[in-house]
Amino acid sequence: MAKKKINIILILVVLGLWGTVGYRTINRYFGNSDIYLNAQAHSSEISLKKINKDTFELKEIRRDPFLNKQFNEKPVLTSTVSYHAPVKKTVIPVPVPKIKYDIPWPQLQYFGYLKSNNQELVLIKIDSKLHKLKLNDEANGLIVKKIYKDSIEVSFNSQNKIIHIK
Repeated sequence: MAKKKINIILILVVLGLWGTVGYRTINRYFGNSDIYLNAQAHSSEISLKKINKDTFELKEIRRDPFLNKQFNEKPVLTSTVSYHAPVKKTVIPVPVPKIKYDIPWPQLQYFGYLKSNNQELVLIKIDSKLHKLKLNDEANGLIVKKIYKDSIEVSFNSQNKIIHIK
């Protein structure tokens, strides 16, 4: 019996809390905002706080904080002027090196070959797209170089690979 009373009290408390939250939320959107507007319209006294700027003077530093040494005198700037004959600059063209981009190999699956009328076709899946290719045909930068019964040799970006049947 005691548990039942505690559960009922807790349910009422939770419902009260959620009711308060819901009321405040709904009241913000659908409540009467005339009170706030009238309060702002009647306030004719506006006060702005003036901020006074703080002035200070920087003193000369006599000690190096990093080396922990004292400076005895002010540094003296000396300048020397020397005259030289103008140097003619020659521009030598520098060859721009060619940048090789390493494009990753596509996903390949070899499903076999078909031979009909003196023509061999290879069935390859390149990046989830099925292709029927002849010898030395190109698809997506991939070239079929040699055809075997259980594998093929392909070339991509001047690199060769042998793909076995799946």
